[in-house]
Amino acid sequence: MKPKMLLALACTSVLTAACGGRSDTVAMTPPVTEAVPAEASTSASAATQYVAELSALPADQTDTLEPVSPVPDSLATDDTAEPRLVE
Repeated sequence: MKPKMLLALACTSVLTAACGGRSDTVAMTPPVTEAVPAEASTSASAATQYVAELSALPADQTDTLEPVSPVPDSLATDDTAEPRLVE
């Protein structure tokens, strides 16, 4: 009886350990016309991506929108990176 109980306990432990510890939630980034992503203030690539996405929108779609809020005090920069073309 004891070996079966130990085996059942071991199997339960293994199955429980295999199921936990990971979260599959995906961080949702708001549209560029509604908010500046939080990582834009700490990541130069995120700041550049935000500016590129905002610049890609036609002016007739963005001229009548409310101001983007909240805006960080400054966007991140990287003095050592190569310049990136923003169209």
